[in-house]
Amino acid sequence: MINEFPAALLPCATRASYKPGGLIFRVGSPSKAVFFVEAGAVRLMRRGRNGEEIVLYQARAGEFFAEASIDSVRYHCDAIATEATTVLKTTSADLLRLIADDPVFARQWISLLAHQLRAVRTRVERLSLKSASERVRHFLLAGASGADGDVKVNGTLKDLARELGLTHETLYRTIATMERSGQIARRGDGFRLL
Repeated sequence: MINEFPAALLPCATRASYKPGGLIFRVGSPSKAVFFVEAGAVRLMRRGRNGEEIVLYQARAGEFFAEASIDSVRYHCDAIATEATTVLKTTSADLLRLIADDPVFARQWISLLAHQLRAVRTRVERLSLKSASERVRHFLLAGASGADGDVKVNGTLKDLARELGLTHETLYRTIATMERSGQIARRGDGFRLL
C-alpha cells in the first residue's frame, strides 16, 4: 500500500493548508484533483435527509482521498478538514498519465485501491451489525494488531462513533458496559479486546 506521497507525482503536486472546518471541496463541484493528506485529517461526508452528517471516510496522514472521482465530472461528497491539515494535490490528468506511463506506479495504485476496497467492505459488514456492542467488537477484531489485541483509535471517540454509525452517547455507554463486563480495556489512545 502507498503510505507516502509517490516521488513520481511530486513534480506535478501542489501543497495546500486548511484550518479545522476548512472546506476542500463540496459535493457537485467540478472534480479536478486527487489529494494526499500530509498532516491532519479530512472527513469525506454527505448530508442525510434531515441534515445529519453521513461520514463516508476519514482520511488521515499518509492517505489519499478523492481518488474515487478520478474519472468523474463532479465530486460525490464534501471534504472538510477536521483539524489543521496539509494536503498535496495532483490533477486527475497528471495522475492518469502517470498510471498509463509508469507500470511500477500503476501497480502501487492498484494495490492502494484494492486495500481501500477491502477496508470499505469491512466497514459495510460492520455497519450491517445490529447492536452497538457488536459494532465495537467487530471494529476491535478487524483492527487488532499483534498478539496483544490492542487497537489504536485515530481521532476522538466522536470520530469513532461516526465511523461506527452510532451517536457518541451510544458509543460511550457501550464502551462503559463492555469495560464493566470485562470484554474490553482502555489502553492509552485505544482499546484491548479481552
